[in-house]
Amino acid sequence: MRILFLTNYYPPQEIGGYEQLCRDVALNLSRMGYEVMVLTSESRQREKAYQDKINIFRLLKLRPRYSRYYSPAIEFFLTRRKDERFNLNVLRKLLVDLKPDVVFIWNLQMLPREMAIICEQNPNVAVAYWLAGYSPAEPDEYWRYWHQEAINNLRAALKRPFRRLAIQMMAAEGKPARPRLEHAAVVSQYMLDIGRADETLPSGTQVIYNGVELKEFYRPVESRRGKQLRILQAGRISSDKGVHTSIEAIAYLAKKKPRRNFSLLIAGSGPMKYERSLLQLVHKNQIEDRVTFQKWVPRENMPDLLAKSDVLLLPTPYHEAFSRVVLEAMTSGSLVIGTNTGGTGELLRDEVNSLVFPAENSTALGEQIMRVLDDDELRCQLAKRGQELVINEFSLEVMIKKLEELLMAAHVDHSNRILESRFNSGSH
Repeated sequence: MRILFLTNYYPPQEIGGYEQLCRDVALNLSRMGYEVMVLTSESRQREKAYQDKINIFRLLKLRPRYSRYYSPAIEFFLTRRKDERFNLNVLRKLLVDLKPDVVFIWNLQMLPREMAIICEQNPNVAVAYWLAGYSPAEPDEYWRYWHQEAINNLRAALKRPFRRLAIQMMAAEGKPARPRLEHAAVVSQYMLDIGRADETLPSGTQVIYNGVELKEFYRPVESRRGKQLRILQAGRISSDKGVHTSIEAIAYLAKKKPRRNFSLLIAGSGPMKYERSLLQLVHKNQIEDRVTFQKWVPRENMPDLLAKSDVLLLPTPYHEAFSRVVLEAMTSGSLVIGTNTGGTGELLRDEVNSLVFPAENSTALGEQIMRVLDDDELRCQLAKRGQELVINEFSLEVMIKKLEELLMAAHVDHSNRILESRFNSGSH
C-alpha cells in the first residue's frame, strides 16, 4: 500500500509533539513494508534534515503568515488566491505522479481545506484522517481572521471596512469548505465529543490515543529521598501552557520550604514577549537559584531530559486535545502534576497515577509539589502506577497498529466501492 501523508509541518520543521509523532508514524509504517511519502510545507530551516528513507516533498505554502512584515488582510486580497491555487495544483500533480493508494491527512492548519476535498473527490485514492487538536472541518485561518474582532482599536478600525467584502468573497468561493472525514480517528474522547456536538465528525469516527516509544523512554522509578527534587516543564513556552503558574508555584514553595532542595527546569521556546515576562517573574520573586531556562529540546534528547527529572508539571489552563509529553514523562518514571483539562483528563487520575490541581491556581500547584517534596514514597507510588498504565495501554506499537487498521479500512472500503461501481456499470 502506498501512503501519502499530507501535513503542514514535518521534522525537522516542527512546532512540537504533533509533528514529531507524524514522523514516528511515517517511519514505523515504512519499516512495516508500506511505501510512505510526505507532502508538507517548504522549509527554510538550516538544520540538517533527518536521513529517513522516505520521499518528502517540501513544496506547500503556509498561509497566512503572521509576522511583522505580512498582514493577513493584505495577503488575503493580494496573494491568497494565487497561493491557494499553487497548493491545490501541487497536490493534484502529486496524486497523479505518485499514485498513492491512501492519502493520510495529518494537519491542514494554514493550508486550504479544499485539499482534503480534492482527495476525497479523487476516484483513485482513499482518504483517512488522524486529528489531534485541529480538524479540516473547521473554517480556515482566513475565515477566522475576518470573523474575529481585532484587539487593537486601530487595527479593528482599519479592518472593519473590508470585513464584509472579504466574507462575501469567501462565501462566493464556497467557504468554509467542509470535507466528509469518512475514515477518521481523533486523539481523545474529549475531541470526539466536541466533533459530534458540532456535527463535524461522522458517527463512525474512532478514538486512537497517542503512543510513546517505551524502549527509548523507559526508566525505573527510583527513590529520591534526601536528594534534590528535580521538576520539569517541557514544551512550548506560551501563556496557554501555563508556564507562569509553574513559576508562581515555585515562588510559593520557596517561601513555605526555604531550606528544602528543589528546582524547576523550563525547557522549550515561545513568544519572546512572554519569555521576558517569565524572566521578570522569576526575578521579582527572587528565585533565580531555583528556576532555570533551557531552549527547545530536540526530540531525540527528550528521553535523557526526562530521565533527569522526578516531576513533570502540566499546568495548561486550556482544553488541550491530548498531551503526549505526559505519556513520555510517565514512561520515564516521573510523577505528573497537572490540570485535567481536555483530553489529558482521560489519562490523569488524581491520587491514582498523578496529582491534579485547578487551572491557573499556583497555590494549589505549590501544595501538590509540597506533598511529594515531603513524601517521596507517595511520589514513587503514583509514578509507578502511571508508568504501568502507559506500558499496558499507550505504547507507540499499539497506536501504529490501530492507525494501520484505519488506513487499511479506508483502502478496502475505497476498493470495494470501485468494484461495485464497475459491476453496476457493467450490469447496465
